[in-house]
Amino acid sequence: MSKVEKLKTGIEGLDELMNGGVPINHSVFLAGPAGSGKTTYALEFLYRGAKEHGQNGLYVSFEESKEQLVEDLPFNWDFEECLEEGKINVTKYDPYQYEDIIDLIRSSVKENNAKRVVVDSLTALSLYVDDIKDVRKLILDMNETLRSLGCTTMYTGEVRTGKPDQVSRYGVEEFIADGVILLKLTEEGTELSNKVIVRKMRGTDHDKGEHPFKFEEDGLKIYSKEEAFSSSGSSGASTELF
Repeated sequence: MSKVEKLKTGIEGLDELMNGGVPINHSVFLAGPAGSGKTTYALEFLYRGAKEHGQNGLYVSFEESKEQLVEDLPFNWDFEECLEEGKINVTKYDPYQYEDIIDLIRSSVKENNAKRVVVDSLTALSLYVDDIKDVRKLILDMNETLRSLGCTTMYTGEVRTGKPDQVSRYGVEEFIADGVILLKLTEEGTELSNKVIVRKMRGTDHDKGEHPFKFEEDGLKIYSKEEAFSSSGSSGASTELF
């Protein structure tokens, strides 16, 4: 049996949970409530790829502009340098023109030979599509296109309020993705606690426990050796980083 080639996310502690990283050319669905850090994970995935692994990245946004993303970055990164050098391309698409999204993404990937792609977010995109069948077809076609282009892709999406363990909002996201990473934001006493769990990762063994993570000065840090205590606390309001 051939060894699966993996792509390191570069996020401290995350690759340990996935036994070395995400299998190359696979897709990951990153789900969580508002304020849980989904966009931060996605941006670090691209940033570490560009800075540490020589892999160009594409950030597909349906909400925030490039200027907004750079302005809101909480870390001491040379992100603007990556943008100026073309190592990371941030493209905001008009979700009302969703019929053209796949062709536009294909062109953007080829433009800078992107190996890492982030689509942020499937939830925002689907708000502009009337028929749920069209949502499902769009997600399936997008995933197949990115796979055929040799990209390792991270999609983001929000879980349903009050149903933090129900990952698939449209009945397709967690099934088309090769991996599912769930972020949780729970109340523990008077504080909010961030947790991450790798729910699924095809092609590799992975840790199945919940682990705490924090936003450090230079990026995210997942405490892969520490198990988070289960909590029935709410994933309610917080100051949203992204």
